[in-house]
Amino acid sequence: MSPRRTELSGGVVLLDIPLPVAQSVSFGVWLRRGSSSEEPAVAGVSHFLEHIVFKGTDSRSALELAETFDAIGAIVDAFTTKDTVTFSMKVLPEFFDEALEALADMVLRPALTPEAIALEQDVICEEIQEALDTPEDRLHDAYAEHVFGAHRRGQPILGTPETVRSFDTATLRREHARLFAGENLVLSVAGNLPDGAIERIAAAFSRPPSSPADAVTPPTILLAPEARQPSELVLESPILQTYFEIGNLGVSVAHPDRVPVLMLSNLLGGGMSSRIFQAVREREGLAYTIYNYTDMGPDAGLVSCAGSCSPDKEGRVREVVAGEYAQLLREGPTAAEIASNKAQIKSHLLFALEGTHSQMARAAKNEIFFGRFLPIEELVALVDAVDHETLVRCAREWFDPDRLVHAAHRPVPR
Repeated sequence: MSPRRTELSGGVVLLDIPLPVAQSVSFGVWLRRGSSSEEPAVAGVSHFLEHIVFKGTDSRSALELAETFDAIGAIVDAFTTKDTVTFSMKVLPEFFDEALEALADMVLRPALTPEAIALEQDVICEEIQEALDTPEDRLHDAYAEHVFGAHRRGQPILGTPETVRSFDTATLRREHARLFAGENLVLSVAGNLPDGAIERIAAAFSRPPSSPADAVTPPTILLAPEARQPSELVLESPILQTYFEIGNLGVSVAHPDRVPVLMLSNLLGGGMSSRIFQAVREREGLAYTIYNYTDMGPDAGLVSCAGSCSPDKEGRVREVVAGEYAQLLREGPTAAEIASNKAQIKSHLLFALEGTHSQMARAAKNEIFFGRFLPIEELVALVDAVDHETLVRCAREWFDPDRLVHAAHRPVPR
């Protein structure tokens, strides 16, 4: 069902989906900005704020917040992407009011003390080092930076140790006001809503932070980057396997080709019957992990085949992937592949309707990325409308093996 949409004071949008037969309530605070909206001097600040709000408010300590949520069995989570920052909770209906009060206090009124900031700087610098120690994470960040070039979508979500260490109370208060300004807030709730829940949500978020004059200016979006010419990006570390990314720029989330590109990515490397999985892993035993994925942002995206293999097999993996792409361009998908991939995508759409958290998240993402709710029937119709001719055209546009950027994270030569 479509959510009810209410505009609250200060420009906050509230979406609610009553599901009386559910056993839980899922509530999310979604911000319309993420790391790709950050100025380079404060790269990583969205992720830092996602962390620091858990360290206490003007009236609660970090321990008191944790004890409040644990005492009522609430599941609380938060994450930052290139496009959004999200705080979510799932709770039994009888504990919703208590959880709502604590979550609203946490995200709207963080203490941002120098002591908490210094502690979290240490924690996030540890997280950055952990990512650098994770071969596929390090490669993915380098690959995204290479493909997107100067576009801010290539910035790492975590920032750098230098930017993270530069954050102080004044900077974080300014950026918190900018990020949590009313026009940037989307509240979404789905589940067995207790009586008066909507009114209490509206009251809890009736006074978002006072924001600087430019807080709600649309984020600076650079011109869509030009597709990179075929190129090679190589990192070396004392590791055992070679990790690889093979791809280039893709489509944005609102691009008219987003559904056929998603279908092609799934057809090539999305499941056990996909072409690349079968060719690389099942037929030739070249890799344990290999898959295709898409990353679609509001103005740009990328497509990639990623995985890992023994260093001596990297060349053959490249040949097989390029061969599968070339065959797809020559012949297009079979009727059976089209039918199978349509069934997979539609199944995943419908499966996502079965949980309160999924419905809450879907409503918020539709609001942020499309400005409206996309009924499931509309999405199914878009999937059903994809035909052989469209897939062949999109394969030539986005999966041409002669346009691929090859990135590899290899062991240091002995």
